[in-house]
Amino acid sequence: MRALVFKRQGNPAENLFLTELPMLDTPPGTVRLRLRARPVNPSDIMFVEGDYGRQPSFTPAGAGAVSPVGFEGAGTVDQIGPGVSLPPGARVAVAATGTWQEYLTVPQETVIPVPDDLPLDITCQFTVNPFTAHLLLAHLDPAPGDTLILTAATSTVSQMLTRLASDRGARCVHLARDSEQAWRLQRLGAEHVVSTEERDDEVVRSIHDATGPNGALAALDAVGGRQGALAQRCLRDGGRHIVYGFMSGKPLPVLPFDLVFRRVSVEGFWLPHHMKRLSPLALRELTSHTIQQLGDHTLEAPVEAHYDLADIHQALAHHRRSGRTGKIVLTG
Repeated sequence: MRALVFKRQGNPAENLFLTELPMLDTPPGTVRLRLRARPVNPSDIMFVEGDYGRQPSFTPAGAGAVSPVGFEGAGTVDQIGPGVSLPPGARVAVAATGTWQEYLTVPQETVIPVPDDLPLDITCQFTVNPFTAHLLLAHLDPAPGDTLILTAATSTVSQMLTRLASDRGARCVHLARDSEQAWRLQRLGAEHVVSTEERDDEVVRSIHDATGPNGALAALDAVGGRQGALAQRCLRDGGRHIVYGFMSGKPLPVLPFDLVFRRVSVEGFWLPHHMKRLSPLALRELTSHTIQQLGDHTLEAPVEAHYDLADIHQALAHHRRSGRTGKIVLTG
């Protein structure tokens, strides 16, 4: 089977390559999936670079040891092991390490059946972005009238957060990288957009104008660096800065004055930790609700382009492109 792998951590454009691996068996309680679609997520890139919370597992293959890559995908059940009730051919989504390959064997309980009418390039985005948006808001629990500041405002997670926050009666202020991104956000329907290309004091003034006299309850930050610092300066006393990514690759400055005298808190959010805290019933309810929202377009998971596994370098270049409006999906 074809698989994208790497031998050492570093730049994915230099270290990822396509190879052939042996077909996988199906021990008792497992399912072999024929994967057809996988999104390129920031976590996949960080995993290869060595900047993620999970470490690769290198196993012997051919001339050396390689690690699989990719954390979510979608396809069909290809083969089942003893004790498995899923029928071959069933359409499924999965969250597991190694989805950037044609086949993957996983425990039956990690497989999520999905409707036949939900496209696979949408289904393959099922287990990261929607769950992140839902659990971020559940963790924060904003009240009607609260204001949230969002960095990485054009990302799929931010767009989902905006919709879900609105359903709770909360409002979002979107921080844009520049005026062009601000224009795109307004075209997407964002009501409160602030471009961060101006001087810091002007940006802070604009954010304060957008958040109103009560300030922002929280900043939901996937960028860090300067944009994260600007968001943090605009939190109300007792506000929360929740970091769920660091796309800028730069440190997040934190002022001791804000921590001590304004009681601003800074905390991290990593989806796997919050998923482990869910009861089986809560996980089933979240899964069913998210499938329904993707199906009726309450939540949108836009796709900008598809690339075969063999075209990984073109896919990565497109993923890094400024102005992207949807996911890059690997097919094949």
